[in-house]
Amino acid sequence: MAQEKNNRLFLSVSDADLSRLDVLREELGMNRSQYIRYLISGQKRLLIPSVKYKELISKISQIDLSLRVIALKEEMTSEDKLLVYSKLDEVKRILTGMDTFGHDDQKSEEED
Repeated sequence: MAQEKNNRLFLSVSDADLSRLDVLREELGMNRSQYIRYLISGQKRLLIPSVKYKELISKISQIDLSLRVIALKEEMTSEDKLLVYSKLDEVKRILTGMDTFGHDDQKSEEED
């Protein structure tokens, strides 16, 4: 099979467009060339999160576990426990767009 030739493309964009391009490509963990090729390909699937997002998920999972331990303490009222859980879920939805994560949720995903 013949190796495909790569062609250079020179593109002029405004500062605002370049900033937007950089924000969008960083979200996907791509460089500019990769992101433009991704757009041209018309892919609709979600890409695997970058290492940066894996680290974020890990940190949020640690926070989730710590807050669950705090909420299980006997001195916590039921109202306080409910508040901790609801605020934790709210933060996770805002940061990730996901409803769940953490140790319990990973276990339930394996069962599905």
